[in-house]
Amino acid sequence: MNHNVFKDLVPSYIEHLTSEETNSQMEVHMEQCRNCREYLQDMQEEWLSENVHEQAKEDINIDYLKKVRSNNRKKILTIVTSLLSLFLILILGYYLLFIRMWIADTKDVETTIQNQGNTVTLSFKSKQDNHHLLIRKEQLNQDYTDWMIVYEKREDLSTSENLKDEINITYTFLDENTLLLDNGKEKKLTDDDKISIQYKNSTKDISLKDLYHHEN
Repeated sequence: MNHNVFKDLVPSYIEHLTSEETNSQMEVHMEQCRNCREYLQDMQEEWLSENVHEQAKEDINIDYLKKVRSNNRKKILTIVTSLLSLFLILILGYYLLFIRMWIADTKDVETTIQNQGNTVTLSFKSKQDNHHLLIRKEQLNQDYTDWMIVYEKREDLSTSENLKDEINITYTFLDENTLLLDNGKEKKLTDDDKISIQYKNSTKDISLKDLYHHEN
């Protein structure tokens, strides 16, 4: 093997890319040629230095990427925590200012029924100072059943102008067996037609026929 061929094969030899036969020929040549041995050593030292430098650069890049990712995770965690805290504060503030409402207890509600001709009025009023009532009313089924839930709400600056001291619900009868609905239609009453009023501790049912005959 001549010197030029040996030097051309050195890079592949260092990276273990040459065959066993080629390795054997190169080792035989190095035993006979001092210059080629020294050339191989110099190339190995240079290759090792370059690889150490490249590995150091890769380690620096990896450390930098880890640091960037860690900082990004911290920023994201901080943003998410801040948004979640703000959301909870807003929810709590909304509840304290606008909701603060609960189903009323019967002992805290004064209920009266007044008859004026064929008109019957149910009146609900809170017995607590600075408390007001809200009524949620809906029809449950094909039979005429008015389902009411009586809520109590503490008066505050945000809602005091919109709340009333007393809530009145009026029913208009054409006769003892006929109710005039809000849409102008007539409803023939049965013994099952009623008003169901739900409080915190109980539910009161009033037959619409009994309501018509109720005396002040």
